[in-house]
Amino acid sequence: MMPTPSSRLLAGVAWSLVLTQVPTPAPVALPPGLDWDLLLKHGAPLVGVVVIIVVGALALRWVLNSPVAEALAERIRRRSRSDATGDEGQRVAALEDQVAQLTAHVAELGERLDFTERVLAERRERKLGAGQ
Repeated sequence: MMPTPSSRLLAGVAWSLVLTQVPTPAPVALPPGLDWDLLLKHGAPLVGVVVIIVVGALALRWVLNSPVAEALAERIRRRSRSDATGDEGQRVAALEDQVAQLTAHVAELGERLDFTERVLAERRERKLGAGQ
């Protein structure tokens, strides 16, 4: 048998291998019923879901404190009030009738004021004419 180059280098050198046996460490006592591998496998998605919920809650709180939310709430309040008092169309018709009556009343008061001013102006002219 022909010696290989690496065996030529090692020829004449004694090698020894010493094995020492060390006792295996005692396993760590885990609480009964808790599987740490399962917890670590499923913990990351659980943490992700919790983070998404917290961020979503903060965003919802920010939106609900905005003027847009206040306007939306006022619109809902108005709609619920109109539904509670009756149909909004009837309410608008009643208000239009009331505005028409008030407009007629103001026009009548304007005519009475014009008439009163004319009567007073005629009386002043008569007094001035009689005093000359």
